Amino acid sequence: MIREHVSTVIGLRVNSSVTDNWAMTKITRQMLGRVYVASILYGYFLKSASLRHRLDRILALESQDLHLSHRTSLHYQEMCPNGMKNLLFGRIGNIQAKYKGSSRLEKTQGKLSCYVMGFDPDTLQRCAKLRSEVAVNLVKNHCCALFGDDGTMSSPENDEVISTSYSSVKRVVLEAVAFGSFLWDTEECIETVYKLKEN
Repeated sequence: MIREHVSTVIGLRVNSSVTDNWAMTKITRQMLGRVYVASILYGYFLKSASLRHRLDRILALESQDLHLSHRTSLHYQEMCPNGMKNLLFGRIGNIQAKYKGSSRLEKTQGKLSCYVMGFDPDTLQRCAKLRSEVAVNLVKNHCCALFGDDGTMSSPENDEVISTSYSSVKRVVLEAVAFGSFLWDTEECIETVYKLKEN
């Protein structure tokens, strides 16, 4: 999914050649800033959606276990001995190893992309929305520091044109996706200690 995002944003095929990647392109600073923000939000969304997907898979396995007369699989407590905290932080442990060979797990392990395609608009918005005001301000300030204030570049005459390679733009996009994912983790970690004001 990240490859598709990068390809869509910079306009290169997923399997483009090295020559294509090092080709030069021109992009305005304002456009690069917008691409960066969109990629942060995409990374944030992917983290949220992937954890939701993982939780749905675990709950589906657990509910299947409730309907079996001979329980052969692990209970939720055995799968997540440290509870929801580890589940939310992506440290589920070796659930897949414990379920190795289980055909039920294989059936529920659908791709994240297929899972996301099944979201209704409300779920999509809930996963993509930055949860706290602190996160919104952090993204705004971070992007202002990197690319300048949108207000000062509102007219085309004031907007600087940057000459760069597609490879460099790709690195910027990947950095932004990673930043978005890290932001989700950080918010979650802080929420265990301090209640952040909702966005």
